[in-house]
Amino acid sequence: MKKIVPLILGLLILSGCGLYTDIEEQVEQTTPKITLKSAPNIKIKTSRTDFQWNGATASAECPAPQDFLNYQTIVQVKNTEKVQIVVQEKVKVGIMESAYLSNMVLTMIPESGEDVIKIPLKEVESGIWQFQVPSKPRKYMYTLKEFYSAGLDINYYVTYYFGLEVTS
Repeated sequence: MKKIVPLILGLLILSGCGLYTDIEEQVEQTTPKITLKSAPNIKIKTSRTDFQWNGATASAECPAPQDFLNYQTIVQVKNTEKVQIVVQEKVKVGIMESAYLSNMVLTMIPESGEDVIKIPLKEVESGIWQFQVPSKPRKYMYTLKEFYSAGLDINYYVTYYFGLEVTS
């Protein structure tokens, strides 16, 4: 009995100290900061759709491009603009373990919603990526999928979407 009480107290203290952090907190760490290269103070709002994290899965359908583009607040950008994406490259998943960014995929969905176009990202420095907006003036919806791994396999991913209106 004398050995069990310290063991239980030790487990309670360790769990209270954040041995395993809340999954929602971990996923929040992955939220990208998206800005314009020419105006870094203008933030582009992202919405999270789904994630797979520490065995938990949340799935959500992306809105149809026409619905999204009609009702969301979309940042206007010039067709010569570059967009910067800042992502956490290391996310804590517990006191002793971290997950590291292993891949990122950016896609653009046109208003028709028929084709999904993969957009190349250029890493300008550690954790900072850029892409050139399309030259054709119109509204565009993007999805950004971040993949993280804590070992050999990709164990975690989070998906975000955002919109831009390109002007000439």
